[in-house]
Amino acid sequence: MAFRASDNLRCYLHEARLPAMAHRSALSEPVQLHTCLNVRPERYRKLRLVHTIDATLFSDIIFDWMEEFVPCESLGVSDEDESTGERLTVPCEPFFSVPPLPLARAEDVERVFLWVDMFPLESIRRVLRLLYPESTSWKSIPCEEEPLMKTITWTECSKTEPIQHHMGLFLFPPWVLSSTGLQEFARGQPFLDHSPASGRDPDQNVFRGQEWLWSKVWDSCVSRNCPWFIVSTYTDWVFGVFSAGWTASFVSPVFAFDCHGPTILELLLFWSISAMGRPGGWVVPESRAELVLRRQLLIATVWDVSRAEPTEALALSAF
Repeated sequence: MAFRASDNLRCYLHEARLPAMAHRSALSEPVQLHTCLNVRPERYRKLRLVHTIDATLFSDIIFDWMEEFVPCESLGVSDEDESTGERLTVPCEPFFSVPPLPLARAEDVERVFLWVDMFPLESIRRVLRLLYPESTSWKSIPCEEEPLMKTITWTECSKTEPIQHHMGLFLFPPWVLSSTGLQEFARGQPFLDHSPASGRDPDQNVFRGQEWLWSKVWDSCVSRNCPWFIVSTYTDWVFGVFSAGWTASFVSPVFAFDCHGPTILELLLFWSISAMGRPGGWVVPESRAELVLRRQLLIATVWDVSRAEPTEALALSAF
């Protein structure tokens, strides 16, 4: 006999794994993403170091949080919210009865987004409403739209307060950003100083490895004052956060879509509540080497980052 997922939410999140996404094969010629995304080395970027979060420690923290904050008793409610239509969608046979959700083969970034939105994001939205009924003001909002990338923010849309972006999801098709490329992105690494003070020859300011992707993520997060982020291709996931002064980042190892202990649903739930500032969430370590950017410097950075969007930059500079 299969149960509703809400009859044992902790077990469901621990056992449910994302279904494999049917998608097109890798491109015959590699795409120069930094060119397509209009990213280049810039003097304003302050990111200097990437720290990798220990996998075992990360898993233990998530396990402990699940044990304390996610119930294993029946909630006495349906898996689907009748008023909003939000429901738990990730299958979990034979333990839980979750209606199938057939989706078309992913041929472009919009189809990849559909898989991400309808499986992990939809399920986590429902879980958050069950655990935190007051979280109805939180929304997944699509932002940047580019042929090879889509950005979604986890945003608090209050009727009385300005909109606050707390976490960004940067989505790429798996045939564009490979597992190897994402592994390189999540590797602990230093970054070169491209500022004029570095004395470097401007002609030598070129990207190394996945610096282009870090630049895109950093620019977008700084412009929205949104330090928490996820980079995903649906088949692979990385969870990260920037330090207070934006000079360091802490990232998880790469997790596959069907990983277990923790699952993607457990990871996504824990990272979401951490970005929301809920009890038990991950605490960003202090980086003693950095000086927190002064507000006026951050405004200058926003102007640099948002040259293509002057209206957005003007709004941000008012803070």
